[in-house]
Amino acid sequence: MEQAKTPFVLGIVGKSDVGKTTLILKLIPELTKRGYKVGTVKNCPHGFDIDRKGKDSWKFSKEGSRGVLLTSQKKIALIKSTEENSDILKIIDSLFYDFDIVLVEGFSKEQRLKKVEILRKGISEQIYSPLNEVIAIVSDIDVKVDKPIFKPDQICAIVDFLEKIMKKEKKSVEIIVNGEKIFLNNFLQNMVKSLTLAMVDPLRRKGEEEIKEVVIKVSKIE
Repeated sequence: MEQAKTPFVLGIVGKSDVGKTTLILKLIPELTKRGYKVGTVKNCPHGFDIDRKGKDSWKFSKEGSRGVLLTSQKKIALIKSTEENSDILKIIDSLFYDFDIVLVEGFSKEQRLKKVEILRKGISEQIYSPLNEVIAIVSDIDVKVDKPIFKPDQICAIVDFLEKIMKKEKKSVEIIVNGEKIFLNNFLQNMVKSLTLAMVDPLRRKGEEEIKEVVIKVSKIE
């Protein structure tokens, strides 16, 4: 897997008790088995507490430290104060930059997030997300909608579908300096791509095939 990349971010949305966590727990091992590095994000609207009163990390925060990093031989945990309306996609880009896919539970109101919505008989039988944000439906009831529909137990089929979407979404810009790939977030990827195509397109001769790849090499000459 490449180290300099931005992950594919997928929102798993639906009302409480429809099975969001259950679906994520089934998707993780199947994606991992296929060689993907998987991350997860869970929205906790009522807050959470891993920084318990009396612990050293709590004392650091209490005295004004806006970020506390906890480390062990195999794990790290970052406790960081954020703005109330922090951009979750920017946070994912910065923290999960070397992951292939991040499954996000919740954040249903985030319009830029591609979503799989879960429907469940007797709990949530109608789609409430805007259809332009939904890429697929997971449902145990019949649904008439122009989107791919999967049963909750069709995990392999769901992952097959996600692989196709991920392939289409694969980032197409790389910058390599002295053999080392430089990390570019989504904004920089789009900016570099737009600027490069705008520069190169006028140089094409009439009748040439569509631009599929542009390679620019810059050598420092003393």
